[in-house]
Amino acid sequence: MEDELSRKNVARGYAKRTITRLYQYLEAEEANLLKNHVEELMVRRDRLEKTFNEYEDLCKDILHLNPKDEECVDVVEEKFYKMVTMLNKAIAQRGFAPASSTNSVAQPSVAAKTHLPPVDIQQFNDSFTTRAYQMDRSSDNKPSLEEFLQYLEKRALALENAEQGHTAGNSRVAALATQGSSCSYCKSKEHKLFKCKKFYLLTAQERILFIEKNKLCITCLGTHKGKCRFHFRCSDCKGCHNSLVCNSPALAPPVTLTGNIDNNVLLPTARVKVFSKNGREYRIKALLDSGSQVSLVTSKVIKILGLTPTPNNTNIIGISNTKNNTKYCIPLEVHSMHIPFKKIINCHVVENITCKLPQSNIDISKIHIPNNITLADEQFNVPSEIHILIGADVFFQTLLPSNQSVVVVPMNLSSPAASDPHGSQQVLPTASCHTTSQGSPGFELHIFPTLFGHIIGGGLPVDLSKPSCHKVALKCELDIQKTISQFWSYEKVPELFHEKTSEQELCEQIFQSSVKLENNHFQVALPLKLPLEDINGILGESFHLALKRFLNLEKKLHSNPNLFMQYQRFIHEYLSLNHGHYMDIELYDINKQATYYLPHHAVINENSSTTRLRCVFDASMKTDKKVSLNSLQLNGPVVQKDLFDILMLFRFGKYTFTTDIKHMFRNIKIDPKFTSLQNILWRDNPSESIKCIRLDTVTYGLKSSSYLATRCLKELAIRYENLYPLASNIINNHTYVDDILYTDHDFNSVITARNQLREILSLGGFHTHKWASNNKSILSDIPQTEQQHFCSLDLQKDNFDMKALGLRINVIDDNFIISSPEPFNPKEITKRRILNYIGRFYDPMGFASPIIVTAKVIMQKLWLQNIDWNSTPPLNIQEEWLQFTADLLAMEPIKLSRNIDISENDTAELVGFADASSSTAYGCCVYLRVNKLEIRRQLLNS
Repeated sequence: MEDELSRKNVARGYAKRTITRLYQYLEAEEANLLKNHVEELMVRRDRLEKTFNEYEDLCKDILHLNPKDEECVDVVEEKFYKMVTMLNKAIAQRGFAPASSTNSVAQPSVAAKTHLPPVDIQQFNDSFTTRAYQMDRSSDNKPSLEEFLQYLEKRALALENAEQGHTAGNSRVAALATQGSSCSYCKSKEHKLFKCKKFYLLTAQERILFIEKNKLCITCLGTHKGKCRFHFRCSDCKGCHNSLVCNSPALAPPVTLTGNIDNNVLLPTARVKVFSKNGREYRIKALLDSGSQVSLVTSKVIKILGLTPTPNNTNIIGISNTKNNTKYCIPLEVHSMHIPFKKIINCHVVENITCKLPQSNIDISKIHIPNNITLADEQFNVPSEIHILIGADVFFQTLLPSNQSVVVVPMNLSSPAASDPHGSQQVLPTASCHTTSQGSPGFELHIFPTLFGHIIGGGLPVDLSKPSCHKVALKCELDIQKTISQFWSYEKVPELFHEKTSEQELCEQIFQSSVKLENNHFQVALPLKLPLEDINGILGESFHLALKRFLNLEKKLHSNPNLFMQYQRFIHEYLSLNHGHYMDIELYDINKQATYYLPHHAVINENSSTTRLRCVFDASMKTDKKVSLNSLQLNGPVVQKDLFDILMLFRFGKYTFTTDIKHMFRNIKIDPKFTSLQNILWRDNPSESIKCIRLDTVTYGLKSSSYLATRCLKELAIRYENLYPLASNIINNHTYVDDILYTDHDFNSVITARNQLREILSLGGFHTHKWASNNKSILSDIPQTEQQHFCSLDLQKDNFDMKALGLRINVIDDNFIISSPEPFNPKEITKRRILNYIGRFYDPMGFASPIIVTAKVIMQKLWLQNIDWNSTPPLNIQEEWLQFTADLLAMEPIKLSRNIDISENDTAELVGFADASSSTAYGCCVYLRVNKLEIRRQLLNS
């Protein structure tokens, strides 16, 4: 009885909070209710009435179980009546009946005296009729309901007569109204051809053949006489036809990464100094343009310098006579970085000058530049932002007089001076370029002296210009904000929150009531915030957005055949394991069945020895109603131990084994009622029709997936705790997501635990692989195919490193290993790159805290400088950072013993130290002091 009372109290609290949320929303948006669609208002009203009825029923049940219940129903009733009044008023002002409608379809008000004839046409929402109404009505007066109904009656009668053939003059309108009311491909009356999902999935050639065979218009995809009244343009080739019948190769979308190997011209650049309002020095990259009559500077530089530009409207005419208007200009003092030269330049302020220059990296290892030359831009070969353009008026003033110019030519050609037959001039130190070019005279780099230093520019040999990207990037990099957030979370002291939110409790209730274990496989339901039958009206349409994302993905995959083969192999494996199946998209009833299409993309894990590529699904994509599938799912509680606790337990035992659960998420089936929310689009070849795949298992990318997977593991441990006590303990206390780390002092206990673990996991359809241990005998019964494979076989006996949970472990020596990250590139020092480098430190146990605290101090200084993400820090911070990274690179790997040898008869003490005397940081550490025959001290964490 107490459990039932507690359950009903939770349900009543959830219903009460739902009513309160609706009340707060309507109270805040009362003035804007008329802007909402009438169907949305009706859905909110129906949801309100349903929730209030549930609330009343729960109050009655609770009062029956607990006569002393003190729930104040009057307050909730007052909110309910006020909200219903507001919604009915807003609905009535639209000309619809205020009474509730069970099918949520707006009905005309019964108070209207005008009765329309029964005309079988679609809902009044087409743009042609709307425009006709706006043109017919008088613009002097506000439209009235009576005037609108009269127009509807007139319009309906005209369409009815035209459909029956009684009015010859309106035959064109009738044809449009009747023929557009059904799909000519699937014969459905619910949509037109250009909205047909089945027609979308055909190839372009198949769609063109269908259009030609049925003599349809290639613009509106309908049938009519004469010229089409629509003037659509293809979004791919800009031709005069519908995009669905375009067979031209589409232009690559912005997400496609390509390289331009034909852009082999190097423009001259220089590094110059400018000073801010408070005297701080900044170094920026300038483009020296002898073809420009004006000088330009970006608004970003002006903002950083804290200067105030002067209003000055100027039209700048560029290529093809294009005009750009600038509204501000400013006199900017520019200094040379090599000699005491400065020049005040009148610059026009623009948002951007050009793209990064050069557009691709240049291999300067094949170019010999004379030693006596001081370059104006030492990084002329590295693409970087242009912040100032120096026009011809200043450019020619900075050129220094010279009788010679150094020419960079291909290796098999001599410089002009060196080949002078008369030898009248001094032979120049010719710069040479090793290239495969056959000495094309168009490939020449010239070096000229200027007051800013020597500038270099001209034609480039093809093999020197390296495109910034020849293929799609295969490595996924986290957002810098997310990386830094994770870095700080590793430093956070573990906290326990015993209090559960109602959402987590409701999620747990849904799991317990729906979970099934049949034929050694779990089946669960998606924990939704709303009943499944209400999802369709709230979720909206996702097909077209998912289709667009898939077509972009397809272009990226086919630009990289190797990536495409891996991705295709993944999809085929998904289907072969019965984790998904092909589904006829037309079998979905879009009016009744909740459907959602998941975009997907590839994530590459270079460190994985088994699954380098994984397909990740995006359930956070918002539909046309700005709602995503993830936003409609409940967030379940965390049911596993914290990572810190698991690693700490892993240290107390002589014998260890680690393993990984293979395809843990995908071994759990989803209730078939919910799988219509898990659809993806795929085809093996662009010449094929696009197919729909329904995913039948727990899917990566859904908000509830991690909870469902880990909760099924816990459910397995609960059900078979008496039969497999050791395995249940491992699942509850030694498992983090799908990684298992177990240790014990007794060898036989480890063997028993290993056997129990394999047996209990098989009862839930789970299988293990990547087994590893510090004792080979523990793995004697494990097949070689299921053991951990190392990167370099067994050529070097000491190379037995493996990675578990981000920590490196030497299996043979049984040590934790902490090594420095990859070397930092000293040529590109920006705030973003420094913080991104720091965020890659992973030390959850605090073994390397004395080292990392130095990086934290530098991070603090960066924040205090308040500089832009892509800006270069001051020199003092640069020097400090470069010294830190150099020391880090020279550091030998830190090794700490994994095993803390302690028994029940030993005396142990925890000893902690703390220090807060520093003005920049404070810290603490904890040691375990064990008194055996000799005293041993080992670091636990810091």
